[in-house]
Amino acid sequence: MSDHYGHVRAEQIKSQGEDAEKEAADSEEQVASLPASPDPSSITATTGTDASSVLCKQRSRGHREPACCVKAAPDWPLRGPAALAPAVINLNNPGFERAFPVKGSGSLLHGTSETNGNYLINRGPQEQSQKRRPVTVDSSKAKTSLEALKMSIKQLKWKEFPLGRRAPCDIYWHGVSFHDNENIVSGQVNKFPGMVEMLRKINMSRAVRTMQELFPEEYDFYPRSWILPEEHQLFATQIRLIKEKDAAVNPTFIVKPDGGSQGDGIYLIRDPADVKLVVGSQAKQAVVQEYIQKPLLIDKLKFDIRLYVLIKSLEPLEIYIAKEGLTRFCTEPYQEPSQKNLSHVFMHLTNYSLNVHSGNFVHSDSQNTGSKRTLSSVLYRLAAKGVDIKRVWSDIIALVIKTVIAVVPELKVYYQADIPPGKPGPTCFQILGFDILLMKNLKPVLLEVNSNPSMRIEHEQEVAPGVFEFVPSPVDEEVKVGVIRDTLRLMDPFHKKPVM
Repeated sequence: MSDHYGHVRAEQIKSQGEDAEKEAADSEEQVASLPASPDPSSITATTGTDASSVLCKQRSRGHREPACCVKAAPDWPLRGPAALAPAVINLNNPGFERAFPVKGSGSLLHGTSETNGNYLINRGPQEQSQKRRPVTVDSSKAKTSLEALKMSIKQLKWKEFPLGRRAPCDIYWHGVSFHDNENIVSGQVNKFPGMVEMLRKINMSRAVRTMQELFPEEYDFYPRSWILPEEHQLFATQIRLIKEKDAAVNPTFIVKPDGGSQGDGIYLIRDPADVKLVVGSQAKQAVVQEYIQKPLLIDKLKFDIRLYVLIKSLEPLEIYIAKEGLTRFCTEPYQEPSQKNLSHVFMHLTNYSLNVHSGNFVHSDSQNTGSKRTLSSVLYRLAAKGVDIKRVWSDIIALVIKTVIAVVPELKVYYQADIPPGKPGPTCFQILGFDILLMKNLKPVLLEVNSNPSMRIEHEQEVAPGVFEFVPSPVDEEVKVGVIRDTLRLMDPFHKKPVM
């Protein structure tokens, strides 16, 4: 174990499931009547240090199945975006074979926990007093994340090289993939090789479905899915059998193109015959999933959660979850899908890039209102009505950990192909965007994982008839700058672990 951790006590986490049904009964009506949450600056912390994180460390001990422990903060502060007390989760206990979700408690040893927004960073005594040169960051390939990155570097008083430089930098920030710059032989890159490919919808679905076959109860957070076109006949046959068994059952499905993003090409169907298998002369690769017909509603609107997750390293496996995220709202009151409303994208799809074009989209400078809000403001509203947010947050943490565990084996193959062990090359880290839906019974459902979540801190707005320009978005800036800044601090190459 890392010398950052004390004694580990593991115990089983109970899933939300049916126990949450009573809490969530008519939840959309209850939540709709609540006032907006107070300004975050006026909220008082109730527990823990001023940070929230999940840290998963996977170490090989000469066994094929590595040891794994997770430093997690399963309790969400019920008084807003305050900090959480850390806990330690051991995923290598004797019961791990059939039970992934465990939780426990432990304490950090040595150093000081700093107030830095999203993650817990432990500074050793030696590092706190030592003066050093500023960390250098190459931002020449940052693209749409550039503005948030610039602000983060400025806050940290580090050194930015917007045009790159001949001498090596400590950190290279890429906008799309590891291969944005092929000439890096040292330092750290904010993308893993193979992450874009691994998180495409088909590969992601295969990885999670494999784990569903092995651990069906633990991976029930991912909707039933089929890969098109190869499983279209299986899909059609299974749905026909379901309907023959119960004529009253008429499920809805959502079709997502394999390489699609920002809602592009997504559509709803109720009959497998409506799948568009061919576009032009080419077969259309896609994933079709069972549509969640009873989502949790706020203000009668469907919404989803964008959660930012940092993969700090693969060996050992380290995962951090940012305590603050975004919630994206539909712009048309929700109704359960029917043949008449299947095409109502503003009712069924939460994608910002789609809803921003709705006449009902609300750009707000407040974190608590509008069509895009902070995660903490939504959790505050739920907590104010008695929802057990600690359990919701614990289930979300378990979902994230299990999802990462599902994709890591293949991701390591990509990684070692580009950076073979023993050869010079950079180390990697990456921020992922988890899109999560809360069901009416408060159970979190994984929609997808984005390898390149938008870090843009401006939004497009019509400033005059037919004239659009990008204007600052306070909600995006608050969340995304904090995530990037604290990610950089975690990747600080001068941050040394204290020695016991």
